[in-house]
Amino acid sequence: MEQVTCILCGKPGEPAFAKADKFPPHERFRVVRCASCGLAWVSPRPSPAEIGRYYPDTYSWKPETPGPEGLVHRLERAYRFHLLRFETRSMLRRTDLAPGDKVLDVGCGSGDRLLVMKEAGLEPAGVEITPAADYARERLGLDVRRGTLEEAAFDAGAFRAVTLHNVLEHVHDPRSVLAEARRVLAPDGWLVVQVPNARSLQARLFGRRWAALDAPRDLYYYTPAALGRLLESAGFAVRSVAHRTSFPHPPTAAISLLPWTDPQRFWAAEQQGGPSTIPFDRLRAVSIVERLGTALSGSKGGGAGSLARRLAWAAATLAVAPAVWLESLLGSSAIPTTFARKRP
Repeated sequence: MEQVTCILCGKPGEPAFAKADKFPPHERFRVVRCASCGLAWVSPRPSPAEIGRYYPDTYSWKPETPGPEGLVHRLERAYRFHLLRFETRSMLRRTDLAPGDKVLDVGCGSGDRLLVMKEAGLEPAGVEITPAADYARERLGLDVRRGTLEEAAFDAGAFRAVTLHNVLEHVHDPRSVLAEARRVLAPDGWLVVQVPNARSLQARLFGRRWAALDAPRDLYYYTPAALGRLLESAGFAVRSVAHRTSFPHPPTAAISLLPWTDPQRFWAAEQQGGPSTIPFDRLRAVSIVERLGTALSGSKGGGAGSLARRLAWAAATLAVAPAVWLESLLGSSAIPTTFARKRP
């Protein structure tokens, strides 16, 4: 484990709260916050050599499986593509990207976003550190390099845009990633950054139960002001922030209410073919939900418990969608997207 200071101020953080890992063996991690700039981060945290063991194989993707379970996953994939198309249309509206422009997606997973970008007329490439990169390249024929952005060694100025969707909170050295993104961007190119908003209404409502607090995989928790300051210091000028999300996609709210419906948890359980144990903050107000979730999570992956969790997640998603839509209208969404341009 390593101790770290604020990447903006260089100061040690003040203890904020402890958070248990949602995956077994549910280690607890301390989150600290900078009193000067409001940035929060995990400290002590796993080093780059240690962090890999905290990511299950299904963290960002799950290979297709045959049979009824495969049908469920195809429905999940269709839902995901709906969301990706919404985000891609938003990017095209807020930038001057045109058909044929080269776009690099950092942390591209199994390539779904690249397929949507290609569908929109862009020329996408990706970089991904997990085996999902091999799947995207070999099975889908996409231009994806496996490794970190720095290891990919793309040519300077090769891209009109670089996208970082839910990536910057995971990396140990955000400044290094932003410096490399700036290097591979063409003059006046676009940087698109999506990270959880630590000052959102959801973050304040749910506190440490907020699903976007995914320690230790999420190493940093940005406020809009802290993110803007980081981007400006890295040579970018923030142009706009998109708070609105697709209506049937209330990010993190449904899972914050019902943690046992987290898709990443039952994906991991299905991959292992066994029961999934789930840690809960012991709040009396949700004790009934806890007991129900624990009972359902004891089912084998792919069985009735897995289906029940999916149905519960879908119901919760629809139930909270209006509130999350209102949250976005108020400019305090859980996972906004920031659009910035490379400065000369």
